[in-house]
Amino acid sequence: MGLGCPKNEVDGDIILGHLLRRGLRVVDDPKQADYLVVNTCGFIQSAKEESIEEILKLAGLKNSNGRKHRLLITGCLAQRYPGELMRQIPEIDGMLGIDQYDKIDSLLDADAVYITRPPSSYRESHSLQVLRDRPYAYLKIADGCDNRCSYCAIPMIRGKYRSRSLAAISAEVDRMLEHGVLELNLIAQDVARYGFDIGKHPLALLEMLEQKRSDFWVRPFYLHPTHLTDEILDFFAASKKFCQYLEIPLQHVNSRLLKEMNRHYSRARIEKMLNGIRVKLPATVLRTTFIVGFPGETRKEFDELCSFVEEERICRGGVFGYSREEGTAAHQFNGRLAQRTIAARQEELTRLINENAEEYNASLVGRELKMIVERFNAPSKQAIGRLFCDAPEIDFTIHVPARAAVGKGFRTVYVTGTSGEGFVGEFVGAGVEGRKHGK
Repeated sequence: MGLGCPKNEVDGDIILGHLLRRGLRVVDDPKQADYLVVNTCGFIQSAKEESIEEILKLAGLKNSNGRKHRLLITGCLAQRYPGELMRQIPEIDGMLGIDQYDKIDSLLDADAVYITRPPSSYRESHSLQVLRDRPYAYLKIADGCDNRCSYCAIPMIRGKYRSRSLAAISAEVDRMLEHGVLELNLIAQDVARYGFDIGKHPLALLEMLEQKRSDFWVRPFYLHPTHLTDEILDFFAASKKFCQYLEIPLQHVNSRLLKEMNRHYSRARIEKMLNGIRVKLPATVLRTTFIVGFPGETRKEFDELCSFVEEERICRGGVFGYSREEGTAAHQFNGRLAQRTIAARQEELTRLINENAEEYNASLVGRELKMIVERFNAPSKQAIGRLFCDAPEIDFTIHVPARAAVGKGFRTVYVTGTSGEGFVGEFVGAGVEGRKHGK
């Protein structure tokens, strides 16, 4: 059972690789399993609650049908609360913390807890990472974070920022491309800071990707505004692999709150950055995240955020209600808002983003665009995938009618309309049923 963000998903696929090497296999029904493994998330309260709920659900299955199950817990929640979990859920047989994934073999046969401080350098173990049967992959380039945002527990859980070696990343990219991956989603706690700790520059990573001969998309996530430089934007402007999509977590736009959040930038910096993106990358879609209900956020400051979203036409984004996390600086801040106020603001801002999304999506109707086909739905006879403007799992999809099965890959599609799920279209070109060029 894997929970949490794509970075945690990658860690889970590494753990799975260790288990498969041991000769185990995955079963769909936990009742039929010998080992119940939960790779947890512990970032915010809702994620912690989800993780604990899954652990308790599987704990209730232990030895329920005559089979002796072993319950093993890994991931961020295990790293953050090992003692509490072991005391409060005695059904747990073993636990792994961050970067201890090679110890999973030991937990198959003996009760143990492997929790240590995160290492000072990246511990490479991706050669065992299981690659999924899909045309996209998450390419983890670093772990940990040094930004110390006042609301965030990640540095306490994941440790200091540590980059993977360029050689290791390059080798993994080759393996992914050979596997049939057509979209590399770059992930870390701060992708734009890659390499500073190992004497490298983010451009070295981007240049390595650009030199790969295969046709694939590069989609960067988690670009901290402080570290997203003009050099990086210039590179993307000239790139043939960059898919015209940037994920930049702004979190807020009010300068006072940004300072309280310890984000290291102001609204003026945001506006300068966005102007640079408009000039250098005019077709690029920006996805971002916002936190509402931060301690002391006034209605006026929230309205400023709403006005910004409307003025900048933010059309891809996630809105999170502030989660008070023990051990963070903001945990001690005064001015906490009522949960109902936070929820109302979260709903209001989400509605504005969705309205912008409807407007933006409509602007693509009538255009021929590149689509990445992810799967074919036989009952509905539709190919399902995404356009450049949508990331996997969190954004919109496009559905294209097809009488025969369509394999995973890039196709040209004519966008005929929009839907609640995103877009509908027709295939373009010879060899694929649908609209012909110029018709």
